[in-house]
Amino acid sequence: MKKEIVKKIFASFFGLTLISSLFFSCSSVKNQIWEEDEIINEDYSKFIKDVDSYLKEKDFQGSVLVGKNKTVVFAKGYGLLDEKNPDSGNNTIQTTYEIGSITKQMTATAIMKLIHEGKLSLDDKMTVFFPTYVYGDKITVDMLLTMHSGLFDHINSPYDYFDRKTASLIEKAEKAGAEVDRDLVLTALYTAPLFAEPNSTYFYCNTDYYILSKIIEIVSGQKYEDYIQQNIFSVCGMTSSNIQFQNTTAKGYDRQGKYISIPANIALGCGDVNSNVLDLFKWNYSFFNGKVIDKKIVNKMINADSYGYGFYIGKGIALHGGSTDCFNSYSSYVLNKKLSIIVLVNRPITESSATIIAGKINKMWESYTSEH
Repeated sequence: MKKEIVKKIFASFFGLTLISSLFFSCSSVKNQIWEEDEIINEDYSKFIKDVDSYLKEKDFQGSVLVGKNKTVVFAKGYGLLDEKNPDSGNNTIQTTYEIGSITKQMTATAIMKLIHEGKLSLDDKMTVFFPTYVYGDKITVDMLLTMHSGLFDHINSPYDYFDRKTASLIEKAEKAGAEVDRDLVLTALYTAPLFAEPNSTYFYCNTDYYILSKIIEIVSGQKYEDYIQQNIFSVCGMTSSNIQFQNTTAKGYDRQGKYISIPANIALGCGDVNSNVLDLFKWNYSFFNGKVIDKKIVNKMINADSYGYGFYIGKGIALHGGSTDCFNSYSSYVLNKKLSIIVLVNRPITESSATIIAGKINKMWESYTSEH
């Protein structure tokens, strides 16, 4: 009798475990909720110990995540949320940061989604959207996506793009943490000179992606922020991400010890998203597995020798870094391994480089997996 009861209990337990396992394996990363402050997968204890020791040795301040397909291998925060306030608490995997140019991945995806829906074309010239722009018949959507527009960068070279009065106004707004007119960059476009002949050379240019954000607004009839919320954040389950000025839980400081950010509306589409490592893991998984747009489109976006559509491409890795006044970031996805490495830092890039940190973690991963 006792044996029969044990068999029934075991069968029930096994059945529940199997159902639970199947449910988890079939559930999407989009719906996963991590409430803890760190994630340590004991199956990778040696790798995690090495990474943790390295980050502590470097006095790292920020959050990191390493994920394999839909599994988080390791995620942890280090240092203070606000280094000027010892009582601010520590960074965790829930902490949000300015992610800077990683934003471009989402802008490019939004454009490709609209193209897939037949609402615009890669070959559309800027005159389709900005009829009176003098160079509009020379610059296409494809050139904007691949950084071949020939435009000056309004963020990194404001005095080349704007007139001196406007450039000075933006500098003052940045120091004051103030907003500027939403269409200031677009208005200046009509009188801004070219850096080079369109499609003649690659030149990393934030302006290209600002213009793409305005094209998204024109074609979709929605504000850029609303379109990204509906078609990127919600689709991927990125519940901690936003596009709001200085709306982060972490605080960073520049080399002069000031907390400043690029004025709201200046970085539209090119560097205005705030997020955390968990949401960016969801983004990587969802994007590269065809959950946001069709995989054929994904392949087109990352089929390039250097810069694709919102991604740097090299040696089987699709990646992007980001840098704002007080934060810097890095997110990569190793295509054949489905490996995500995400590093977010609430320090300027001159003090602690997310890219260098991520590169070291990647080498540790390669070393670990070659031995196991």
